[in-house]
Amino acid sequence: MAASPVQPTVAPPPAQERPRTVLDLEEDRGAGVVVQTGFLLVAAGMVGLALLLDLPVDSAWGPWTVALVTVLACLAYMALHELTHAGLLWALTGTRPTVGVRLPYLVTGSQALLPRRTATTVALGPLVLWGLVLLGLLAVVPDEMFLTVYVLAGLNLAGSAGDLLQAWRVGRLPSAALVRDDGRRTTVHLPAD
Repeated sequence: MAASPVQPTVAPPPAQERPRTVLDLEEDRGAGVVVQTGFLLVAAGMVGLALLLDLPVDSAWGPWTVALVTVLACLAYMALHELTHAGLLWALTGTRPTVGVRLPYLVTGSQALLPRRTATTVALGPLVLWGLVLLGLLAVVPDEMFLTVYVLAGLNLAGSAGDLLQAWRVGRLPSAALVRDDGRRTTVHLPAD
């Protein structure tokens, strides 16, 4: 039995609710620094882990072929990551989301107001889904593809730094909060005190 979609609120919430911005990476420079630092720390950690564990990074392919395949796989993964956010939003709300580029970020947004738990599910969905897929692939891919899949696993975690920050901030909100992430900023509507 399929779960019924959460009915989103697209219209403005009642006047007795007070909106506040929770995350806007253009305005909140501190949040941007946290996201970019998180990305760099995870990337450095993945390189260190590969060296420490002596993971198989050699390939019968030439280095240029490995680099080209890896770059193309990363571009495809980044699109799939955002499309996963979009698919979750659409499935859970019935509202068509938008996907775009706001350098240095790729973004997915919607005008739907989501309950806190749904907003967290949408934020963390790609990290969990693709994390499991990529970990499974690491166990079975041939040596020629190991480095590429390992880089994708690192990109999955590092590239989810903004999603993790979003989920952490949304998770700290009162349970009655409604969340709207339009792709530019995340606005929260709280019941009036």
